[in-house]
Amino acid sequence: MLHMETAELLLTAVDHPSLHGRLTAFLDELRNELRYEGRIGRRPSIGRIPSAAVIDRLGADRSMRLGVMSGRRLIAVVAVDNDGSVALAVLQEFQRRGVANELMQVVTERAAAIGYPPLHRFTAPSARLAG
Repeated sequence: MLHMETAELLLTAVDHPSLHGRLTAFLDELRNELRYEGRIGRRPSIGRIPSAAVIDRLGADRSMRLGVMSGRRLIAVVAVDNDGSVALAVLQEFQRRGVANELMQVVTERAAAIGYPPLHRFTAPSARLAG
């Protein structure tokens, strides 16, 4: 379990059968954030908006994919390829709370324990700071 300042969050294997459909809902929320960010007259963003390429990588089958649950809602996902490439996204309303940092710490430790190469973040060429 991850312990944040404002809530207890559960670390879980995203592909577990009990979470059927939750990854799809999470990816749909990310796509909606991406679409909203492109609108004229948008409100200021509080963090990074994942690119479509990062969202696609999170949805593709990976050797290791972990997520963070807040209640019954999936709020963050990290996916690691066999080459050590990492894609990570946190829903916008949960950003700036340390979720990504703690998730990266856990995935780095687990990857090292099972023999993955050194991890590196995947960044699509179009990735940018939002806002």
